[in-house]
Amino acid sequence: MDELYIGKYKIDGDILAPMAGYTDIAFRELCRANGAALTVTEMVSVRGLVHESRATETLMRLSECESPSCIQLFGNDPDDFARAVSKAPSDIIDINMGCPMPKIVKNGDGSALLDNPELAGKIVASLKNATDKPITVKTRLGRRIGVDRAEELIESVQKAGAAAVAVHGRYAEQLYSGSADLEKVKALGRKFNIPVIPNGDIAERGGHVMIGRAAIKNPGVFSGKTLNPFDVARRHIQLMLKYFDEHYAVVQTRKFFPYYFGGLTGGKALRAKTNVAQNISQILSALDDAERAAKINQ
Repeated sequence: MDELYIGKYKIDGDILAPMAGYTDIAFRELCRANGAALTVTEMVSVRGLVHESRATETLMRLSECESPSCIQLFGNDPDDFARAVSKAPSDIIDINMGCPMPKIVKNGDGSALLDNPELAGKIVASLKNATDKPITVKTRLGRRIGVDRAEELIESVQKAGAAAVAVHGRYAEQLYSGSADLEKVKALGRKFNIPVIPNGDIAERGGHVMIGRAAIKNPGVFSGKTLNPFDVARRHIQLMLKYFDEHYAVVQTRKFFPYYFGGLTGGKALRAKTNVAQNISQILSALDDAERAAKINQ
């Protein structure tokens, strides 16, 4: 696609995919600073929003640099979505219809909606009746390998008023194994009037694609740059301390450092130190030691 509009919002570049446990406000700000045109929150439960859960408020915090902003909601009750949307402060609302995790699917949420395109359409319609904000959907090719259901779902949500759909080129049954079939996603894009945004195994910028795990390895992917992982790690820590307490920042470094420093000389030792660190000072000291070791071994 030459240009990508989501409602009135022009998206001038690639999109950071929503990833539970990773795309918090600090990481989204880091990716925006490195060229992401749109950054989507971790998924937020509409049930939690309706019942004013404190955890949902944390997940929905938005950075000043997120313009336009996008919050991803999940659930399966159209009425819950309609009630929840007024509490979501973003410019764009995305609906998770692709999460493959059993704890989500067993409740009828996420990729379970691939087996119920009619309900998927009703959810979008309920949101369209409740808000003027653009509504998007993120989904997969289908639930079971070889059983393609995305076309039916996209047809239903397009009819209900969805502004765009992102499709991860795997089946829910695969989780993240095997390879994403991006050719199938592109073929879907040729069948609909609304944008169909490719997602899955995308490791470089592509104009209007949705990038997930490659961004965790290198947030510079959005601008086509390979960033110094030590610089990235330090900046990420600064942003986490801006928005969260120290304990949270320490725990998150244990998630991100295997991506930032995978394959780097001394990376294994750095991760080992991070896993036992009790505070950010210890982590910063470990970073300094690892960077010196990496320079010596160049």
